[in-house]
Amino acid sequence: MILVDSTVYIDWLRSRVDPSARLGDALRRNEAVTCGIIRAEVLRGIVSPPAKERMAMLFTLMQEVALDGDLWTDTAEMAWSLGRQGIVLPLTDIAIAACSRRVGATLITTDRHFGMIPGLRIRASI
Repeated sequence: MILVDSTVYIDWLRSRVDPSARLGDALRRNEAVTCGIIRAEVLRGIVSPPAKERMAMLFTLMQEVALDGDLWTDTAEMAWSLGRQGIVLPLTDIAIAACSRRVGATLITTDRHFGMIPGLRIRASI
């Protein structure tokens, strides 16, 4: 399983890389997951309506990690634990990390914040 962070999607889109082509194998194997936070972060920045629609359609092809009460409890616990260590990260990043942990996915990201979260499997590329 892989969960691609918004930073990677945004880099791909800026570089005119087709995200569906990059995710092709993972999509065919049903190993690509997403969450509402990532979807919202990516879609909010797309200017072109057709490009936004293509990206929104791509997200519908992935498994969605539910942002339910249990996930927010996990997020709060992770934020609290990190805070006791003096690590204060954006709440969205902590929630994305909780999503990744929930499904056992490797997080694909270029955001250095995620490297501060113990036990999180991360890579910079697919």
